[in-house]
Amino acid sequence: MKRKILIALLITISITIGVIIGFTFKISDKINIERILYKENKTIKSAQLPKPRPNPISNLTVEQLLNTDTTTVKRMELIKKIETYADLTHPETDIKDITFKIDGYVEKLYADFTGKYVQKGQPLVRIYSPQLVSAQEEFLRAWDYYIKMKNSNDPVLKKSAKDFYKATYKRLKYWDITDRQIEKLKKTRKVFKTMTLYSPYDGWIMEKFIYLGSQVKAGQPLFRIAKHKDLWLIAKIYEKDLPYIKEGQIVDIYFDAYPQKVYKGKIDYLYPMMDFQNRTRDVRIVINNKDYKFLPGMYSKVKINIPLGKVLALPDTAVLDTGTRHIVFWQKEKGVFEPIFVKVGRYVDGYYEILEGVHEGMVVANSALFLLDADAQLKGKYKKDNKSMPMMHHH
Repeated sequence: MKRKILIALLITISITIGVIIGFTFKISDKINIERILYKENKTIKSAQLPKPRPNPISNLTVEQLLNTDTTTVKRMELIKKIETYADLTHPETDIKDITFKIDGYVEKLYADFTGKYVQKGQPLVRIYSPQLVSAQEEFLRAWDYYIKMKNSNDPVLKKSAKDFYKATYKRLKYWDITDRQIEKLKKTRKVFKTMTLYSPYDGWIMEKFIYLGSQVKAGQPLFRIAKHKDLWLIAKIYEKDLPYIKEGQIVDIYFDAYPQKVYKGKIDYLYPMMDFQNRTRDVRIVINNKDYKFLPGMYSKVKINIPLGKVLALPDTAVLDTGTRHIVFWQKEKGVFEPIFVKVGRYVDGYYEILEGVHEGMVVANSALFLLDADAQLKGKYKKDNKSMPMMHHH
């Protein structure tokens, strides 16, 4: 019995406490605690408070607030500087392929490795050719017949023999057999089974397509020879720089192999096509290589300085480019800037060429242009119609 009474008493106390807590939170929602903790101090009279000024920053200039630097419109020498890369290569006019005009087999190889230097008239290869043997034998028969019919009274036979001799003679000549070799054949009547090819000029064997015993086909290249006396330096000019490049311009060349020396060159040709992938155009610079210091495949840097003359100019930090117009902020008086539309020309290494809008000697803002632009818009210094605000010339 006592246990039941105790449990009922605990339940009654818990309910009572819950009701009291809920009531307390409900009351606190309607009471401003801040007012209870902090009473308003009404001892300060409104007359003692500082009165607000109509223009709180009237004593500060825009220049002071924005810390605006200025610069002067002036004439200066603009120089377009172009830097690019280039590679040395053989001149296309300098490469010579050595071919054999009849079928045969390599019997002896004189120029036996790639890179070998050969001089004009030096033997390159000796080739055995059955066709060559039969052609010589036919020539000897034609020669004998011509001699026999030379004093004939029959003009037809005489002419026929002469034509036959000339045809066989030309055939040997077409196969690069020299006059000296033909005369020797007539005297000795000894048919040579092989033919030796000689280098047509001085140069290096850049490519070799045959080996000892190789079969040779008529018209097949045997060697590729190239001189190194003059080389072509092919430089890549990016599309944005193309308007400044012309034939005859002098360039500075820096080779990685000779980093301490600057070489001079001249652009002598602009190729009439673009590299679609890299968006570049090739230009050719002829490099004199009489000392054979340079090798095809060498890498270099090319620098071109192009004087554009003395023009009115401003740094790009003084020109606001909005995408549709260019604006400068003229310092009308200390701390007061007025926007002026300008017409710009070439952009060169951080400077705009100024064509219209300002004149030499004017002082313009050189920083905080976006803030000045915002201030000008707030003050209505721009017209709704841009055309109603023409470019200004102040004198």
